[in-house]
Amino acid sequence: MKKKICVISTIIILVILIFLIFFISRNRFSLSIDGNKIDKEEFLDAALLRRYDVTGYFTQKGGGTVDAGFWERESAGEIPYRKLTEETLEELKYFYAVYGLAKEKGYVQDSSYTAFLERWEAENTSRKEKIAKGEPVYGLAEYTKELYREYEMDMIQKSYCENPDNEGMEISDEERKEYYAAHADAYRQEDDRVLDYVKIPYEQEGMGEAEVKEHKETLTKIYKQTDKEHSLAQLAKKEESVAGYLEHADVTASDLKMYSRSISDILEYAWDLSAGESTAVLDENGCLYLIACTKRSPNDTVTVDDVADHIDKELRESNYDRIIEERAANAVVDGDMEQLYSFMKQHVNDGM
Repeated sequence: MKKKICVISTIIILVILIFLIFFISRNRFSLSIDGNKIDKEEFLDAALLRRYDVTGYFTQKGGGTVDAGFWERESAGEIPYRKLTEETLEELKYFYAVYGLAKEKGYVQDSSYTAFLERWEAENTSRKEKIAKGEPVYGLAEYTKELYREYEMDMIQKSYCENPDNEGMEISDEERKEYYAAHADAYRQEDDRVLDYVKIPYEQEGMGEAEVKEHKETLTKIYKQTDKEHSLAQLAKKEESVAGYLEHADVTASDLKMYSRSISDILEYAWDLSAGESTAVLDENGCLYLIACTKRSPNDTVTVDDVADHIDKELRESNYDRIIEERAANAVVDGDMEQLYSFMKQHVNDGM
């Protein structure tokens, strides 16, 4: 009898041990990147940054909805929780590529995630104290962790790119000219345009069907009468019902940005008009339009010297991105992928 009890006790102990080993193994976490030890909180925070992209990736490729079985459901040879694990590692590699470089250059004293959190908390505390004292605070009153990370990484990039002695920051004349040639269309000034137009926002003004019909007929009559001797502006001024809606715009290349905010719809409909051409009567988004281009003059192409500063900025930022990508790609990752997969599966199923 005692022997039987002993055997049963041994079996129970073995079952408990097996369960404990399984539980410990399932929750074991060991990871470092370029010698930086990554803890569970940091890993899961990085996973949250990539979670949305991974769910979108699988739902778009037909992986179904994000339900209880989503993370373990295979789709075209891929499993979401494993994909998220891999994307999380990429996020962490990028983080340490940026902050490793920043530490080397003296932009931060400590490249660790813990130090990043301390700087984030200190920044928010400082802003809170300034607000309490009535002192000006520029930007946000308080940063979320993600927004502070974006802000700090932008500052690191700016600091690096402003120093011509840093790798990739000295731009030669040849590089500048090559970039200019490859992006010539972006540096062509738009034509100057002189526009006359009638815009009647009938929906906004609450016009009835009969009144809208009358305005449309008047505009159609003007459109048909427009020729070299009779401009849209001349004809519209004679029609009392639409004369108040007649407008004029000298859209020069230098003022294009301003006009793009104030009359973006007019520019869209008139963009391809040559001098002397007009649109037909348009009925769009609760408005009636009739637009004529009375003059269109081409501008000279901007020279490479005119945009040298802009080109240098673009090239420096591109070179910086390349340097960070190379550092991230060459990062040394020390960790058991199967353990990481298991850890991620557990936490995504638990809601992270």
